[in-house]
Amino acid sequence: MMTPSAFLPSNPFPGMNPYLEVSYLWPGVHNSIIVGLRNFLSPRLRPEYSVSMQERVQISDEPGANGNGVGGFRIPDAAVLAVGAHTGAAPSGALRFPAPQLDEDNAIAVQLPPTELFREYYLEMRRVSNHEVVAVIELLSPSNKSGDGRQSYLAKRAAILYSPTHLVEIDLLRAGPRMPVIGAVPDTHYRILVASAHRTEPIADLYAFGIRDAIPDFVLPLSQDAEGIAVNLNAVVNQVYADGSYDLDIDYAQDPEPPLSDDDRAWIDQLLREQGLRAANTANQTANQEE
Repeated sequence: MMTPSAFLPSNPFPGMNPYLEVSYLWPGVHNSIIVGLRNFLSPRLRPEYSVSMQERVQISDEPGANGNGVGGFRIPDAAVLAVGAHTGAAPSGALRFPAPQLDEDNAIAVQLPPTELFREYYLEMRRVSNHEVVAVIELLSPSNKSGDGRQSYLAKRAAILYSPTHLVEIDLLRAGPRMPVIGAVPDTHYRILVASAHRTEPIADLYAFGIRDAIPDFVLPLSQDAEGIAVNLNAVVNQVYADGSYDLDIDYAQDPEPPLSDDDRAWIDQLLREQGLRAANTANQTANQEE
């Protein structure tokens, strides 16, 4: 019988771990961060506000058509549920129709186009007294940053920005084009945008940071008569890394994807060697083999 280990891994990076951005890990990381933010915010906002996870369903009819295999956002208009499948029972009040007479000889066998289904989660903060949506937290995924998914997300983003709802937009992915803003913004790896609905002008707070930085705290705006709350996203990401045992899924001997600059690669190499996660400088190792 296996006994649980008392050891939980520590994120070796001061902030965002770039190895978590890889495509096979990101969906789980994304949803875990959303859950972690909910768990961080809920006890701090109650009883005036509730924090709920909302689901967005993305359906791609033609995977790869947009370069990332993701089509537009769609929520199914109707669902057929198998109720009482084993007993033949129908739910109370359900409409009953006579079984149609099928002529299978006239049916033509066709192949359906391939589809992909993606589920993403975001957070809504609501005032308990009137169920008003006060703020939305979005954590971007690759599907939000390119193709039809980007256009759909930007439409939702614009709708929030023109509403009395605050928007927090978190981008922890280096791949893909940045979300549009106007102004002199440094070219950093990651961003957090906080757009408060209290402002009369279209001005937002942008936090720009890189792999060498701790993720900055940001203030989540609330109602006009309430003080905002400081959010420690860095602690959430560190907890996600530990709880998910991501050290077991990551090969720190390799460089992260997408590629980084030579200076950043050298910094990562030094960081990982100091923590015993990489045996030797990869570049020196390769050079020695060539000699």
